[in-house]
Amino acid sequence: MQLPPQTAIKGLVKHYLILSRTADKQQYYRMFSDGNPGLVFHLKEPLLQWNEADLKPRLQPGSFVYGQLSRYNTIASSGELNMIVVVLQPHALFTHFHIRADELKDCTLALVDLFGQEARDLEDQVLAALSIDTAIGIIEKFLWKRLSGFSDLTAEIALTLGAIYQHQGILTIADILEKVPVTERQLERKFREYIGTSPKRFADTIKFQHLLKLLQKQPDQEKIGELIYASGYYDQAHLNNSFKRMTGLTPGDYKDNARLLAINLMPVG
Repeated sequence: MQLPPQTAIKGLVKHYLILSRTADKQQYYRMFSDGNPGLVFHLKEPLLQWNEADLKPRLQPGSFVYGQLSRYNTIASSGELNMIVVVLQPHALFTHFHIRADELKDCTLALVDLFGQEARDLEDQVLAALSIDTAIGIIEKFLWKRLSGFSDLTAEIALTLGAIYQHQGILTIADILEKVPVTERQLERKFREYIGTSPKRFADTIKFQHLLKLLQKQPDQEKIGELIYASGYYDQAHLNNSFKRMTGLTPGDYKDNARLLAINLMPVG
């Protein structure tokens, strides 16, 4: 379930995801980038997480902040999955939490390590909440505090983000530099600081998200090929290679999965 934030914090929060699923055995999930960092609050047992190259899993904290993902992850629940994900704006780590976004690339950081006792109190209040609406209200009170002293986006970052979203990621760095009066090197340095990845990689992620949305609207498995050019790919091989790199799966695997928890989170195995 996806819920919108209060209007006053839309510059910080994109939306909330309420993820819930019960299983009688360990269930594996595949998570990949949607271009946004976020906060996670586990309402039940935390999950085990593997990065793409990990041999051993690690237990997620009860609440944590995560940065941009450059590779897919596998996570597992031992039973009931119940969590609130606060999907942040792509620049929020830098502008509102005052963290260089590239420092949290492919990383998670326990909320208590950032905010100490305030985070412990927040966790306790969220866990004690009698409803999801109450829990989100508690989280939003915490997020309100991040609105004071936030850093504005620079013109070049705002223009670059606007161009990428306007074109659904289907544009080149040369296209961006026509709109933004900086050098490619300057833009990349600032973008990594604010967003946590390069402009090209971010545009690729937004383009891939556009493809996933088109796939969800395409009722016929056999007509996936018709989406190639509409989603900015050159041919079927280009689309398949990008899909495999981003998710470890094929477009058909994704299309066939009727149990998506979010556009970038699905059960596997």
